[in-house]
Amino acid sequence: MELIVVPGGAFVENTYILKSSESDEVIIIDPGSQINEIEERLSNIKFQKVVIINTHAHLDHIYGVEYFKNKYNAPFLIHQNETPIINVMADAAMRFGLEEFSNPQIPNVDRFITENEELNFGGLIFNTILVPGHSPGSLCFSFIKKYNKEIDQEFVICGDTVFAGSIGRVDLTGGTNMNDLVSNINEKLMVLPDDTILFPGHGPETQVGIEKKSNPFLLGYV
Repeated sequence: MELIVVPGGAFVENTYILKSSESDEVIIIDPGSQINEIEERLSNIKFQKVVIINTHAHLDHIYGVEYFKNKYNAPFLIHQNETPIINVMADAAMRFGLEEFSNPQIPNVDRFITENEELNFGGLIFNTILVPGHSPGSLCFSFIKKYNKEIDQEFVICGDTVFAGSIGRVDLTGGTNMNDLVSNINEKLMVLPDDTILFPGHGPETQVGIEKKSNPFLLGYV
């Protein structure tokens, strides 16, 4: 299995590219404004099909969706609760006032993903975990070893819910409050095995056990 992290853009957002050796389909998770960097990594992969799946719809995670939809005739999947955030994408781009967000293209959603849904794309089987707080439809994608023989260690692509030593903001469009987010992270992510790798929407990877022991937000210090 290939798992490629493509950080980039003004907010150094992580786009993820995944592909099993047994499939000709590539999964792109959260294609942001670093379109050229994503294309460069795709150029080194042999594939026939693309599917785009987003953890959530904030501008830095969704800016490149329409580009890749059009180029590769790729379906786009996201949770339905993110629809209001998608609809104000142009307003968000104007608010940031950055050149890289100067031409936002609002993508059409091809299918909505539900909580606890099992997905099968790119030769990989993975589950959805709904963790609201940073946004109302924030999803994490859990890749479980027993379903995927190419995976050595279980991992979760967790968007902007939790980071190494921090958690997502709640003051952006669709955010609720810190108590909601912390509670949902503890109830839905921190119950996973300690050695589960967490791949966040920004910054380096971490592990569940590390965040349980040292994340000041989850421990109630912040």
